[in-house]
Amino acid sequence: MTKLWFTALCFLLTASAGAAELNVLSAEELKARVVEITAAQNQVMLKGSTQTDVDKLFALYSDDFVYRHDAYGGNYSKEQLYTNTLRLLAMGKYDKTEPRYRILSQIPGYNAVAVERQEKHKGVVKNHLAVFEFRENKVTKIIEYWK
Repeated sequence: MTKLWFTALCFLLTASAGAAELNVLSAEELKARVVEITAAQNQVMLKGSTQTDVDKLFALYSDDFVYRHDAYGGNYSKEQLYTNTLRLLAMGKYDKTEPRYRILSQIPGYNAVAVERQEKHKGVVKNHLAVFEFRENKVTKIIEYWK
């Protein structure tokens, strides 16, 4: 009987490990998702953006999504970030006339991508590092590493 339980346990562990492997995104898929998310972020920050643009962006985030930016005091849940984004939109704070970010390079890894993006803000150009983590087809975490 013990041997049967051991065999069943080994089967379950092997099956669950195989199932987990099925959810790994390829390098091309990861890069495409980062491009899609960056374009959606840029759209939200443009003058004339709407709640529909915000909803399209947040549909790309998992339910347990977290945004972290330690240099600016942030560790935000999807709900907090969504509420803040709608508040800023209503205040007219999103008034850019050109996209905020341009992707310079991407280094895909295991369901994550290190991304170098360039920001142009009030005539000043800066490069930023961010890491996007994914589960299946949704981003679960974005961590910013710039000040």
